[in-house]
Amino acid sequence: MALAYSPKVGEVLECNFGEFLEPPLSPKYNGLLSPEIRKRRMVVVINGKLPNGCCLIVPISSTHNPNAVQRGFHIHLEPDIFLETKFYEDKRDRWALCECITHVSKDRLFRMFNNGIQITKNLNSNKITEIQRSIIKTSNATSLLIQA
Repeated sequence: MALAYSPKVGEVLECNFGEFLEPPLSPKYNGLLSPEIRKRRMVVVINGKLPNGCCLIVPISSTHNPNAVQRGFHIHLEPDIFLETKFYEDKRDRWALCECITHVSKDRLFRMFNNGIQITKNLNSNKITEIQRSIIKTSNATSLLIQA
């Protein structure tokens, strides 16, 4: 069931981004295009109170690009942050793909469940800050970061 509330910053939810259409629609932009984010995946909420029923989110993936990690665009999320579920079966390293920040309708967002039991997960404030700093880097605005 889609969200009927405004999620909190750092809340981990599931997002159904959809799939690529086969055959592709014409014009092409009426569906998802490769390499855009697709399928059902975990996301972290960056802002759950955007107007018009949308949220700003960062996708979470178990694959990463070493160059993007080095540049600070993919933020490591340790395996012990997440609970195993029927859909997310194994404990593994995951990454917040900060260069893939996007806004989506709350209709695409869902709470996570395991065998009918709701799972509530929020990232800690240090991890959220790390993700937010990465978002600033990906938007080419590092001059806004205070050099410590």
